[in-house]
Order: sequence, then structure tokens, then C-alpha cells
Amino acid sequence: MKAHQTPLKQPQGSFPGGTIIWITMFTPLITLSPIQQPLLFIFAGLLILLCLSFFRLVQVLRRQPVSRRPPPSSRNPTHLLVVLGSGGHTAEMLNILNQYRRLQLDFTKRTYVVSSGDDFSTSKARDFEAEMLSNLSSSSLVPEDAALNYSVVTVHRARRVHQSLLTTPVTSLRCLWDCLNVLRGTHRDFKSQPGGKAPPSYPDLILTNGPGTGVIVFLASIILLFFGLSSPSTAGSEAEFTQSGQMRTIFIESWARVKTLSLSGRLLKPFVHRFLVQWPQLAAQQQGKAKNVEFVGSLVT
Repeated sequence: MKAHQTPLKQPQGSFPGGTIIWITMFTPLITLSPIQQPLLFIFAGLLILLCLSFFRLVQVLRRQPVSRRPPPSSRNPTHLLVVLGSGGHTAEMLNILNQYRRLQLDFTKRTYVVSSGDDFSTSKARDFEAEMLSNLSSSSLVPEDAALNYSVVTVHRARRVHQSLLTTPVTSLRCLWDCLNVLRGTHRDFKSQPGGKAPPSYPDLILTNGPGTGVIVFLASIILLFFGLSSPSTAGSEAEFTQSGQMRTIFIESWARVKTLSLSGRLLKPFVHRFLVQWPQLAAQQQGKAKNVEFVGSLVT
């Protein structure tokens, strides 16, 4: 005959098992000093913020391309931003754009970004627009206010030749601030444009071929997209909505780069949407390293 077993009673004043577990988990926090506790919470908050920022950055960099855009018009403008560099970069970029005969028709707004002191690029950009307008006039395809639909804006140079590395961060920040204002359409040069034209919206496409300013412009676009700043949605045909002003990026590696990438190219290659190279040797050297590298042949004539 089995002995009668009396259930064990919880001693008075003791804690349930679950409570003991929670107390055990938080014992290290309880034993921290008044100075250590807030520091721990600050560290935890920063860690959470860092993780959220990382996921947001990945989301921005892995944006899917826009499948459809409304036809360019005054109601649905398309905005191209071109970064020009001193000397060879400008000559090569304008040579490439000159082969695109529908530039002023397909991009109803165009912005050329030049660095301070680069009067050569400013002059060449204006001459290029005048030549393109003249070519359109002969074909009777001149868009409305075509002569006023472009802007040339000047930003602070990120680093001058022989500039000390100690002062480079300061000038780079000034350049970044200017580039942020250019992308937002609030740069001072937009206000001085002839004809009283409204400043352009966020660019749909950013095009650069290697000048250092292009790296700063790209960084500025990532900052704006990170915080959700871009143009509002516009209605396309059949009531489809697409997002304008998404600041897609194309990097064209210089024709002079046959076997190795430029410094700007190495910095931007993992992040731009399309990375175009003009030599098969360079394309072969980059094969398997990045999916966005494309060999397109010589773009310079």
C-alpha cells in the first residue's frame, strides 16, 4: 500500500519559477552602477539604430528599376543630371551625349554640374546645348522653351590640386552640401537662371564618367533616398503610377581606362545601377566581380 504523498507547498515569500528566471536574467543590470546603466541602454539603442540604418541602406541600394515612365512632357518632365569634370572628362562626356540626338526631347530638363573654377566645362556645356538646339531647329522638333530647359550649376570643389589632406574633409563637406542642394533644386544657381524657370525636380538619372565630384553627387543622392526624399509619384498612361525623380545612376568609365578602373570607378562600382566600360580587356578583368559591369564598346567618336 502506497504512502499518501502530500504535495509540496511553495514556501511563503518565495517567487514563482518564471519570476526567478527573469530576476536571474536582469541581475547583471541590477548590479550595474548608476553610471553604467544609462551607458548600457545608450549602447543598445545605438546598436538597434545601426541595424535599422543598415537594412534601410540595403533597401535603397537594391531598388528595382522603374518599369514604365510616362512620355516626357511639361506635365511629366524627365530630368537628367550630368556631372562634368575639368578637361578630358568634360570633352568625353559631351562627345558621348552629342551622339544622342533626342537628348532634349527625351529629357525635358537637364542639369550640368561643374566644380568651382572650371570655366571650361561651363562654357562647353552652354555651347553643347546651343548646338543641340540648332540641330533640333532644322528638324522642326524643338520642344517648348528648349533654350531655357537646362541649367549649369557650380559646386565647391571637393579637393583642389596639392590641397592639404587636413583641409580636404572641410572642402568635401562644402561640396556635399552644394550637391544636396542641387539634387533638391534649391541651389543658388537655379535662382539666377534666365526666363524665371522653376528649379528642376529631383533627377531621374545621374550620369558621370569619373570626376571626383561625381562621387560626392552620388553620395548626396544616397543620403536623400535614405531619408525618403524624392519626387512625388506621377500618373502615366492607363492610370498607372510610376515614381519620378528616383536618381538612378550610370557610371561610364573613361575611354582612357583600358585595363584598370579609375579611383572613382572602384568606389562607385558596387553601388551604381549600371557601370559601362569601353574596352573588352577591362570588361574581362571585371568579369565575375560585379554584375552591373557592362561592355558597350567605344562610346567616343
